[in-house]
Amino acid sequence: MQPTITLPIGYGKPKFNVGQRTQQGKIIGFEVLPLDSALAESCGSGYRYLVMNSRFSEDVKYLESHQITPLSPKEVEAEIMEEVDWYLTQLVLLQEELNADLKIQTPFGKVNPAISKSKRTNSAASRLSKPIKEKVAA
Repeated sequence: MQPTITLPIGYGKPKFNVGQRTQQGKIIGFEVLPLDSALAESCGSGYRYLVMNSRFSEDVKYLESHQITPLSPKEVEAEIMEEVDWYLTQLVLLQEELNADLKIQTPFGKVNPAISKSKRTNSAASRLSKPIKEKVAA
């Protein structure tokens, strides 16, 4: 059975979904601001979204729809690949800690050892991409 949520009549569908990635962070929840509440007088009525800026911190913000900017499909893909790369790094580190080759296989292929501990830029290669072969003088 799929989990469901019932929205109050007259509010319409929320503009953003729980789990959606935005420029402000990941939406982890939302709340309805009733038209006749004190909160609606200060924030406006409708929906207010709970946004987590980073999975590495406990900081969350309440933002209204007009304060949120969705990511482009390329930005979403880059964020997801960065997150996958982070989890693969954790697998590699745990494998090294065990001092064993667990022969970890993914749909992307074999998990390669960590290349760098620093955060990569959009143009940098991930362990998921094929290495670029360069000719080297002998």
